[in-house]
Amino acid sequence: MDLRIFGIIAMIMVGAGWTIFGYLMGKAPKMKLDVTGFLFICTAVEFLISIGIAIISGIPQASFISWAVGFGTLLLCGIANYFQLEIMSRAMQKGPNGVIWTISQSGCIFPFAMGIICFGVPLQWLRGAGFILIIISLVIFGIGGQSNQASGKWKLLALLAFLATGISQSLSNLPSYFAVAEPITEKWRTAAFALGLLLGCVMVKCRELPSLFREIKRQLADRNVWWMGALGSLSNMLFSIFFLYPGMNALEKSDSGAIAYPIMVCSCLIIFELYSIIFLREKRSLGQIAALLLCIAGAVMIC
Repeated sequence: MDLRIFGIIAMIMVGAGWTIFGYLMGKAPKMKLDVTGFLFICTAVEFLISIGIAIISGIPQASFISWAVGFGTLLLCGIANYFQLEIMSRAMQKGPNGVIWTISQSGCIFPFAMGIICFGVPLQWLRGAGFILIIISLVIFGIGGQSNQASGKWKLLALLAFLATGISQSLSNLPSYFAVAEPITEKWRTAAFALGLLLGCVMVKCRELPSLFREIKRQLADRNVWWMGALGSLSNMLFSIFFLYPGMNALEKSDSGAIAYPIMVCSCLIIFELYSIIFLREKRSLGQIAALLLCIAGAVMIC
């Protein structure tokens, strides 16, 4: 299969995987589960399994630079990703969730710009126009249906979430541009990201660790947490190993590395919208339907 086609398909699959986690994050509060504790459990399980698989597959005989770029970068990515989740969650408690989600996800312009500016990914006019359509659709998705603008400091928090998203996604994409990182396989990168998430949680909750661990202990006695945690951990781990990092490597080798995250974000939005409409029976305005069509058109143009 052509590398670029595989990369595009892989990014779409990862977007579908994000939908699974979105479903779990929506279900957990309804079951009166603390999301932070649940996320910690999922990530801990993912790290233990992924590091076990990585060790069994063999420890790469690589240089310090290879480990720093291939493993250390993903470790920092996981930390930044947890900060993004935490900041976005706080912003959503103060302001309009759809707008905040849009602002946060617009951080995908960071790896897009990084690929073009720093690594010479060609910016074809059709690809650029498609990216603009995706950004417009993100804005419409966020604004659509929001009638009250809650007061507070949500705008500053949303901006910080936007920056954290951009940093996290750029770090995730970065090793694919460096040949020195190739010895660090996708299995080790997956473990590094999960470890980073755990470290990020500990850093943010350092003053609340006793209460956090009490909540985790309580959740571990709930049988629903086990199947939900298994679904979240295994899906995220498997999508990372088989699609995320191999897909980004394939796109970079075909001079298309900058489009990885825009495709993932677009795919996630489309699939989650279809899930919400078909299974949750949510209603959508004409503006949101238009945004979905713009998102699809942008994905076709960017690919």
